[in-house]
Amino acid sequence: MRLLRVAQELFAKNGYDATSNRTIAKASGITSGAIYHYFSSKAELYAAVYEVVFDKVFSAFEQAVADHSTLFGQYAAVLEAAAKLNREDPLLPAFVIGVAGDSERHPELKPLLRPLRRRNNEFFRRLVSQAARRGELRSDVDQRAVEDLLNAVVSGLARLSAITGDARRHAAAVDALQRFFAGTLLTT
Repeated sequence: MRLLRVAQELFAKNGYDATSNRTIAKASGITSGAIYHYFSSKAELYAAVYEVVFDKVFSAFEQAVADHSTLFGQYAAVLEAAAKLNREDPLLPAFVIGVAGDSERHPELKPLLRPLRRRNNEFFRRLVSQAARRGELRSDVDQRAVEDLLNAVVSGLARLSAITGDARRHAAAVDALQRFFAGTLLTT
């Protein structure tokens, strides 16, 4: 739906506060009243954009990990999928990164976004717990810490892309990280 795509672009560029339904409607080529035919509030429109964006992201991640049987292979595939998403949609990371701040400043967003955020946590939790069951993790490793680490790296790379507006830098950082993991980044 064009309305959701335009809303995503405007929320990504301007944030929740600075984006009005009137601005979204004008950019979408519809009236402000027409938005209320689909969404009862700006918060519901934002949540709908969030759902579409996160479905796109985590569907790509799910597809990326499907062909890999180790945590290392799966995570490498997730990083590559994130870099590809950023190349295809440079505003995607800006929207994703903006969600945390927008939901903190606007309590009305929290109950709308909370159920949708589970997919993020469940995705990384599943990768780590499957790796533990396969015996890939040492017994003294805190699985929650590994989940947080994997999530933080993906989020940090999205932040880099959002701040710089340069998907190539994100891709180069992914390559450097992959080389670090493979032991081919450092000379010693």
